[in-house]
Formats: sequence, structure tokens, C-alpha cells
Amino acid sequence: MMTHALVFTDLDGTLLDHHSYSFAPAKPALAQLHERHIPVILNSSKTIAEIEAIAGELSLDTAIIAENGSIIQQPSHAAPVILGKDYDFICQTLDELKQAHDYLFAGFHDWTDQEISDITGLPLESAARAAKRQASEPLIWKDTKEALERFTAQLNEKGLTLKRGGRFWHVMGDTDKVKAMQYLINEYQTTHQIKPTVIALGDGPNDQEMISAADIGIVILNPDGTPLAISEQSAKAEGRRIIRTKEPGPLGWNTAIMMLLQE
Repeated sequence: MMTHALVFTDLDGTLLDHHSYSFAPAKPALAQLHERHIPVILNSSKTIAEIEAIAGELSLDTAIIAENGSIIQQPSHAAPVILGKDYDFICQTLDELKQAHDYLFAGFHDWTDQEISDITGLPLESAARAAKRQASEPLIWKDTKEALERFTAQLNEKGLTLKRGGRFWHVMGDTDKVKAMQYLINEYQTTHQIKPTVIALGDGPNDQEMISAADIGIVILNPDGTPLAISEQSAKAEGRRIIRTKEPGPLGWNTAIMMLLQE
């Protein structure tokens, strides 16, 4: 099963600890995947600048998916593939909607690097990388649920979507982690002439579709988050498999991957 496999993983709260951002507990599984030449593809709401720094720490030289599926960066290509909307267009639309309707929200383009650091808990250098956005805007919604529904509809009219992440709402084009994942799966099939076993790991609502679309979807326990409504029975009926970890973050990540490798 793992001979031709691709591992797609979220970062915050999944491969990285939600509070310390450490991946140390997942090192044994990462080492085993490296030994078996199984690609690990980071698929996150983070920016290319952020993910490339993390990929360096993980010694990964694979494609990365940034900003919730809006951008794909191949290690051998200088220019990224942009699947979403331009960042300037997104920010302009948000500013126009806020001014026209007095919505209460704030996003990364409203904050300094220091403010992003304070809000996220990231070191200042990492916060600066988080601000280098190209196709999505994380924001904190401070208005009512009814206003959120109107806001979402108005974004849709502009060709934009609103997705719930673990910490922020994300405004982006009509793409997602699944579409970007499928893009790379198609590339793999074209290159290797074989359909890979797709493994996807995540912990938040913006990972739900990615997990559901995989051959093996792994739901990482998020003690502080909303439980993901993924049906194990439906997955089994479709020939897929859902695994739920009992441990959070990279510890759960390591346990689940090691279990699959031992099978």
C-alpha cells in the first residue's frame, strides 16, 4: 500500500504543535517516510515563505501547497502556480466591504509584523514571513453570525470564498486544499503512470475536505477545536479509510503514520 504513496499534511495543530510549533514528536515517522522515499507534501494556510522555512527544517525537498490551496510551489520551479485570486484584489475587496457595511473584522494586511507576532505567538521573523501573502488573507471576525452570512455572500459575488481555519477565517479565490492536492496527484500519475495511495492529515475544518478526499484520511485530535464531521462508514463504503488519533498534534501524527508503515 505504501509503495506508491503521497502524504499530504496540514501544519499547525497537525505536524506542528498548536502552541510551541514543534514537530519533534513526529521525527521518527518522518525519518521512516524519508527512508522509503515517500513524499511528504506540506498543505497549509501558511505562506510560501513560511512553508519553505519549515520544509528546510524538516529536510523536505518536495512540492508545497500554500495559503489553503491557493498556491503550489515546486522545488525545481522558480515561479509558483497560482490557483486562487491575487492578494491585492482580495485586500481591496475586503477594504471596500468593510467601509460600505461597517463590518467588524481585521486581517493580516491591517497589522504590522509585530502585531501579527503578538496575535499568533509567532517569533517576529516568522510573523514577517506570514505577512508575505500572495493569494489569501487570514482575518479575525468580530461581528455577528448574521453579518458573517451577508459578508460571505458578498465575497462569493466577487469570486472569493471564506473558509474557517483553526485560528482564523481565510478569504481566498475559488480553490482549496483538495484542488491543489489533486493537481499534484495528477502530476504524479502522469510521471509515474500509477495511481498513488493518498494519505492526508489535518485537524481543522479547512482540512475536512482534504481528509475526506484521501484514500486514508487521518483526523488529528484537536482538543480545542470543533470535531470534524467525517463519516467513517461513508468512507468505508467508498473504499476509503478514516483514522482518528487519540493524541494531538505531531504526537498523533507520528503514531498514525508509524501504524500505517508497520501495516
